[in-house]
Amino acid sequence: MMGERIYLDHAATTPISAAARDAYLHAIESDYNPSSLHAEGRAAHALLDDARDRVAHLLGVPRKNVRFTGGGSESDSLAILGTARASRDRSRRRILVGATEHHAVLHAARALEREGFEVVVLPVDRAGLLDIESYRRELDERTLLVSIHLANNETGVLQPIPALAALARSAGALFHTDAVQAARWMDCSLASLDVDLLSISGHKFGAPKGVGVLAMRSALPLEPLIYGGGQEFGARAGTENVPGIFALAAALDRAAEGRSEAVRRVSAIRERFEEHVRGTIAGLQVNGGAAPRLPNISSFAIPGADSEALLMRLDLDGIAASAGSACTSGVFEPSHAIAAMGLDAALQRGVLRFSLAPESEERELVLAADLLARAVDRVR
Repeated sequence: MMGERIYLDHAATTPISAAARDAYLHAIESDYNPSSLHAEGRAAHALLDDARDRVAHLLGVPRKNVRFTGGGSESDSLAILGTARASRDRSRRRILVGATEHHAVLHAARALEREGFEVVVLPVDRAGLLDIESYRRELDERTLLVSIHLANNETGVLQPIPALAALARSAGALFHTDAVQAARWMDCSLASLDVDLLSISGHKFGAPKGVGVLAMRSALPLEPLIYGGGQEFGARAGTENVPGIFALAAALDRAAEGRSEAVRRVSAIRERFEEHVRGTIAGLQVNGGAAPRLPNISSFAIPGADSEALLMRLDLDGIAASAGSACTSGVFEPSHAIAAMGLDAALQRGVLRFSLAPESEERELVLAADLLARAVDRVR
């Protein structure tokens, strides 16, 4: 193994940032129950209020419309299950989701299907973009909720969320977007995206794992997933994770501060990285390369190579990458998102994802490209 490790799996999780670590350590000194009325509880509640105010400002919603959760999957589930189960409109029982959504969205929708809702999975084209004509056909007066992610976690492909949300609104439906991958790289204010509900997860932008946000444009009724006390305005019972929440707010602040420069620099590095690997690995395809994408994700389909073998070889050489979503690691199977894009079955088994951070250096990507080419030669 090489002495230096190069971590290129930031779409799976990011290392905790200095800002988030400092905030966490500060908050843990006052980590009492924020629901308690004594001085210690009030101090913890003040930290919770401060974090809620900062997140609400960055997402462009009233503070009362921010719900802290245990992460992106819970935020997605609360948006979909909570909204549908709280609805009293029996004429609207349709849920529309994209074929390349995260499993948190797809599995929540399937749970509603078992409860009598109709679920429509919308196709995407070969670039990973939602089929707009199919969306228009399926969107009607029976539709309660649409959930389309802002950025795909495996390919980085960006959907035209404001336009899709406007169509949903014209049909009287609510629109949710999973912005988990995008929050580090894009303005995710609900006004700019024109959505009703939005999910983010702290560990995708430098906060600890185990904390996320569901933000709402208006205070929608939500049936809770967890019952107990009245925390989070009745939407999520349980004593709040004050240090994690405070760290999330600090990390989101820091991500917003340096966003434009990070996007410019990382986009250029990623472009040169992809040019390099396309020039050295025969037949390599960039998944989603024809669509708008996040600046930090490169997904490759490599003919004649197996993802697991490549990842093991790269790991031995000091490169941390992935085959796509980390949430399905452990038992390898071709990605549902890649399959939905129409990639040939043989190519689906040779998919790798490299995902960068604002701090990623070009020399790391040059080395990764060379080691990838060498790994492909060895496993083919």
